[in-house]
Amino acid sequence: MSPIIDPARTQRRLAWALSVLVGVSMCLRTTELQSEFITLSHQVPARSIGLTCRIPAVGTAAPGIKALSRDIARRFHLAEGAAAGITRAAFTAAQARGIDPTLVLAIAAVESKFKPGAINPTTGAKGLMQIMPRWHHDKILDVGGESSLMLIAPNIAVGAAILAEYLAAEDGDIEDALGHYLGTTGAERYLRKVNVEMAHLTRVMKAT
Repeated sequence: MSPIIDPARTQRRLAWALSVLVGVSMCLRTTELQSEFITLSHQVPARSIGLTCRIPAVGTAAPGIKALSRDIARRFHLAEGAAAGITRAAFTAAQARGIDPTLVLAIAAVESKFKPGAINPTTGAKGLMQIMPRWHHDKILDVGGESSLMLIAPNIAVGAAILAEYLAAEDGDIEDALGHYLGTTGAERYLRKVNVEMAHLTRVMKAT
């Protein structure tokens, strides 16, 4: 005797089987997505404090460093080797602190005209970035003590650390951070000079 096939019942069974397969596949995909999300959440880097612009790595910014070194040597009457040392130190310190190297260089230009041995007889500020020893003992100790402020790389490293700290305190506001960095009256003129110098250095960088 041949069995009787009920088409409606067969369709219901097929629909049920299909729904089970879809449900299983969705559960598996959900598990995969959760795993991907967990993995990605552990890979998100912490936000660096500082300016919003992208900071080039020292190695990949070689053409810009060369162009800036030549420009600084020409305008401030420095030997190209000295200008290159200052520029490389600024890029290294800026990269370490997550700030713009042209801002670091602009401050050095305004503060000391790129003279590593500069000393302010009134305030006692020293070196390229005109660091005030009595206010930044911890940072100065990190680079070898007060005598190291007369050297290019340590002075710029301390200056960049101070600047990054002020930027963090002011939520990245450059003008307010520079006001703290100056620390005395005449902030408006100081800001204008730093902004002009930074704009020039940025143009030199972009031309490479």
